[in-house]
Amino acid sequence: MKSGAFVMKRFRILYFFLLVGSFLFAQEKPEREHRIKKSQFPKIELAFESAGQVLKQIRYYREVDSAGTIYSLKFKSGRLHYHFDFDSAGIFTNSGFRVKQIDIPMETYEQLEGYLSRNFEKIKILRIFQEYPLRNGTNQTQETIINSTFQNLLQSNNEYKVMIHGSRKGVQNDFELWFDAEGNFMRMRSALPRNLDRVLY
Repeated sequence: MKSGAFVMKRFRILYFFLLVGSFLFAQEKPEREHRIKKSQFPKIELAFESAGQVLKQIRYYREVDSAGTIYSLKFKSGRLHYHFDFDSAGIFTNSGFRVKQIDIPMETYEQLEGYLSRNFEKIKILRIFQEYPLRNGTNQTQETIINSTFQNLLQSNNEYKVMIHGSRKGVQNDFELWFDAEGNFMRMRSALPRNLDRVLY
């Protein structure tokens, strides 16, 4: 009996430390993107009306990670799902829409697919977005970016954001990778956990 009680006591102590450890580990994870109310979104001014667009299924999101806070306005216009990103001050930073493989120039897709196959053991492409970042030091303005986005223009400064589930060095995870307009790798990060209330994406 003593032996059994001793084992149970040690089991309870081990369980306690595992529970506390998992809680502390969870606190260190970055906050994922989550849906917020319009009142929690920064005040923004966008010339959607001048672009002749009708927005449907509008959603507001906030993502917090080690790089900062991003606010995303997501909606449907026509047959496409769009996102417009802003910083905490409501300054426009990026826009884009979801695309399929067939929408990407063949040479570009072959280039990015080659990078994925060389750097991941197994991959499943979840989503691809054609994006229009607003860069400093260029003659682009918020208005020109908006018009280019809604016209689905292929430009030399486009980027492709590719969301995948892949195995890398034996570890499976979701990743987000960015490629330039020619399919050359730019950057990558481990993706935050996907949120179930992303009804459009």
